[in-house]
Amino acid sequence: QTNTSVATSLGPHFFPQISLIFLDMLTVYRMYSELVSSTIAEGGPYASKSSFVKLLRSIKRETLKLIETFVDKAEDLPHLGKQFVPPMMDPILGDYARNVPDARESEVLSLFATIINKYKAEMLDDVPRIFEAVFQCTLEMITKNFEDYPEHRLKFFSLLRAIGTHCFKALIQLSSQQLKLVIDSINWAFRHTERNIAETGLSLLLEILKNFQASEFTNQFYKTYFLTIEQEIFAVLTDSFHKPGFKLHVLVLQHLFCVVDGLTEPLWDASTVSYPSNAMFVRDYTIKLLGASFPNMTAAEVTKFVDGLLGSRHDLPSFKNHIRDFLVQSKEFSAQDNKDLYAEEAAVQREKERQRMLAIPGLIAPSELQDEMVDS
Repeated sequence: QTNTSVATSLGPHFFPQISLIFLDMLTVYRMYSELVSSTIAEGGPYASKSSFVKLLRSIKRETLKLIETFVDKAEDLPHLGKQFVPPMMDPILGDYARNVPDARESEVLSLFATIINKYKAEMLDDVPRIFEAVFQCTLEMITKNFEDYPEHRLKFFSLLRAIGTHCFKALIQLSSQQLKLVIDSINWAFRHTERNIAETGLSLLLEILKNFQASEFTNQFYKTYFLTIEQEIFAVLTDSFHKPGFKLHVLVLQHLFCVVDGLTEPLWDASTVSYPSNAMFVRDYTIKLLGASFPNMTAAEVTKFVDGLLGSRHDLPSFKNHIRDFLVQSKEFSAQDNKDLYAEEAAVQREKERQRMLAIPGLIAPSELQDEMVDS
């Protein structure tokens, strides 16, 4: 970090020295990668858990963190870091793809997330290579269960979110199989019981939905994925294990119910049925979906709820309250602590109370204010 700060303060004439520092870091990384790979190849998969390999990997991780700091701190050299991305591809991405799962460093994912967040659309041409190196092999690691490789899970979805936010065109250019893999992985993320992972998946999903809505592929995308996404969101919304994600569940559902108005192609299979509009089709589909999920509720109750969703979809507070009332009244939620469903309102109320106390001199001790400043 010190070397990077010095480099940025010295300006363009320091470029050769910066290049040497960076190449030295890559050389160190490549050397230790080869040592790890050869040790595991000779000692078998269990060698990855030996103290020697753990030591080598710790050096690799620190080198990755140093490279990430180098990229992140080069504020005065906005195009310099981008020049160093191609040399990273094989020593870092190639090493990640070739290694056994236990020898893959999660810092590789956070490094490239940092790079994409920093250089944004400039990274568009590099995304396919990044995708090819880390996507499939990481998914195989993290989707076997909800426990293994916790660091890889969160950093993988942070990388995917960076790509979806800043390099959306790269997602459009994926094959249909690859895009399906992306959507499936997002669905898997928000089904996760770890709150950070679930919220990252939901936030990413919402961004991708909005980007596709604004693109020329809006009809094609929603015709393919609308029903799947709606079904998956209702599954976690009505699952009491995912109550902390209520706010984002509501936002995704509101988006889905609003977007149907702008679609010009039918969401239904036109060869088997016919509907006057996508809204009417979504109404019938949702009634059937929830009717199967809540067998204890009458058809009239479910129909009233769905009609209320469609009627309030352009008014977020009403839409959210309508969903919350439905959940609280359901058998699955009625006997539980549902404070997570009111978390947003509770946070607003706490902030109002805090502002009221701040307006009265001496009501909050200076030490408490200092603690808040430190926390922020």
